This record gives sequence, C-alpha cells and structure tokens, in this order.
Amino acid sequence: MHGRGVLMTGVGVISPLGDRADAVFQRVCDGATAFAPPTLFDASAMPGYLVAEVPAFAPETYVRTGNIRPLDRTGRLALVGAELALTDSGWNGDTRAQQPIGLILGTMFCSVRTIGEFDRRGLQAGPQFVSPMDFSNTVLNAAAGQVAIWQRLTGVNSTVAAGAASGAQALAYAAELIRTGRADVLVAGGAEEICFESALGFARAGRLAPPDDRGPGCGVPFDARRTGAILGEGAAFVVLEAEETARARNARVVGRVNGWANSYDPDALQGDRKNGDMLAHTIEHALCDAGVSGVDMVSASASGAPALDVAEAAAITAVVGREIPVTAIKSVAGESLGAAGALQAIVALHAMRCRRLPGVAGLQAPDPSARINVDAATRPLDAQRALVTATSHEGNAVSLVLSLS
Repeated sequence: MHGRGVLMTGVGVISPLGDRADAVFQRVCDGATAFAPPTLFDASAMPGYLVAEVPAFAPETYVRTGNIRPLDRTGRLALVGAELALTDSGWNGDTRAQQPIGLILGTMFCSVRTIGEFDRRGLQAGPQFVSPMDFSNTVLNAAAGQVAIWQRLTGVNSTVAAGAASGAQALAYAAELIRTGRADVLVAGGAEEICFESALGFARAGRLAPPDDRGPGCGVPFDARRTGAILGEGAAFVVLEAEETARARNARVVGRVNGWANSYDPDALQGDRKNGDMLAHTIEHALCDAGVSGVDMVSASASGAPALDVAEAAAITAVVGREIPVTAIKSVAGESLGAAGALQAIVALHAMRCRRLPGVAGLQAPDPSARINVDAATRPLDAQRALVTATSHEGNAVSLVLSLS
C-alpha cells in the first residue's frame, strides 16, 4: 500500500467493437456482438468457426506521418492503441520529447503469423527468399520495440507474456514500476491479432467453441451450455502516471489503480485448478494491497471455457461474496488474449462512471455451479471500486482493484 499513487490519465482502444472507449462501452451494454466468419485467413481452412476481428483496420487513418511498413498487424494494432491513449492523456509530440515515457505491452502470441510466414518461406523457397522486413518481427517483443521506436518512447520497454492474462499483468507491472519510483509515465496494456496459426492452435487444443455447436449459449461466459471461447483481437492501453506527475501538469484523471496481485498455478495444465484457489489468492492480495476489504463490481475474464469459468466464479464468490454484480465482456468482444485485461479495465472504468453494469450478452441459462451475480441485461450500478480478474489456461492469475479517483 505504500508508495506513490498511480493514476490513469488516458485510454486507447482499437477493437472489434469500435475505436473509442465510450462507443465500445455502449456496444457492450447493448450486447452487440462482433462475431463473424474470419476474413484475415481462409475461412474454409476452419469451416464453421467464428471470430471477432477489428473490421477494415486501416492504421494510416490514425497515424498520418511516419513509416509503418515495418510493423505487422500486431504492431500496428499496438501502435494505434498506444497513440490513442497518449493523445487522450494529453501527451503530444512536444511533451513526449520532454518526458521519458515507457511502454509495457502484454501479448500472448505477438507476431506469430509473421514468424510462421517467415519460417515457411525460408523452409519452402530457401533463406534467400525470406523478407528482411519480416525478420525484425520474429521475436515476441517486436511490437513493443517497434511502437517505442515509432513513438520515440525513451522510458522502460517491456513485453509481458502471460497467456490471456498478459494485458492485466502488464497493467500490474507498470503500476508497480510507478509506485516504487522506477518510472513516472507508462503506456500499459496489450495487443493481439487473429491469425490462422493461433486460431488453429486453440481449436486443436479444444479451447474454442466447436463449429458444430452454434446453439444458444455458445461462447457465453457462465452459461451452462457454453462449449468454449470465440477468438478476438485488438489493442487496449492505459496511460499510467505517478500522482505528482499527473497533478503537476493538471492532467485529466480517468481512474486510479489502487492495488494488484498476480500468481501462477503450476498444476493448471494438468487440469487441477483447486476450485480457483490461485485466483482467490490474488484477489485477496490485491484487496490487501489496495487497503480495502471489498469492491462494488467485478469484471471477470470468463470467456466461455467450461472449467475456467467455474474456477473463476468460485474464486470471486469465495473472496468478495455472491452478491457483488459481475460482468464478462468477452461475451461480445471474444477472447482477445493479450488485449483482454486492459479492455476489461477500460470498460470497468466506464461502468463506474456511467453507473451502468453491462450484462453478459446471450446469457440465458446461468450455470448453477457458477454461483455469482450475473445477468444478461445491463443493470444500474453504484460503484466506487471495481475488481478486474484475469486468468489463463496455463495457470496465470491477475487481479486489479480500480477506482475513479
């Protein structure tokens, strides 16, 4: 609890639901899903599967100067998300040059499509035929490095890879750097692109809603009929600042990171989740870190994964109780992996500010084993503090406690 205050002064979103945080929040409240057959790869290669793509993504409409050709889709999503967040927080080109601003980017796969294409071309046609421009994107921290170069961000530059919890983990790590005085201003969040390589991997691992099961409840968090997630993509970033830095420049404050915690369950991949004990542990520690005993709402990372959703519900219930209202935005945005945690945080801030809790779109038959306070409809909300949870199949667990001031 001790250290500098961590304020949020700007947000940036590029997602299947829109490119403005308020518009994204409204679509979540409306339950307007973004699911459709893929266009970023040949849909016939995975017949029947749905995804949530960023439609007609054209980065040059957001960044009108500079060379973006070296950036692949993940890098471009991250570039736009970071640019929107910095602009929203009031850090323009001149002021950025006067302040070491860093970037903490969460991603699960980053440039896996570029890596796959680079390797295929080298193996099939020969090393002399690979694209030199692709080579710089064949590492996991490519997007973070490329964005920092383009934006001339001279502060700390880190990539966090923690599965679907990557974005939330990036926020927690950035907040820790600021609180302990190792950074003053950081852009933190995550980015992920949809591509054939990641989609096929998830499908073969049995983590996506199968194509022959498109009935009600498909991909709906906490619904008894759920059979798996629907893959999404996008980028979501928040500008975090030390309280004295933000106050000194009279920055608009959109929220505060009060506390955080993370942990890892080494038994998760063997299917032993101990009824959400590890996530419960992080929730308890995040509340303790924030110096509070409870919260008024929860943004859950549930995506329609049968076992993972139940474990998350058990953890939430065990620590904050069954009466606290819960939402799960992946019911409309899909599982956007590295971008998910930051997008959840942004929606949670809007929910508190607008006094509305988005419903879980498509929820018709709540799973009786997930005993939490969820509803399909958007509800009135009176909340001062929000809990954001993030989990991954691999065992990562992250909890964030947020407030508006």
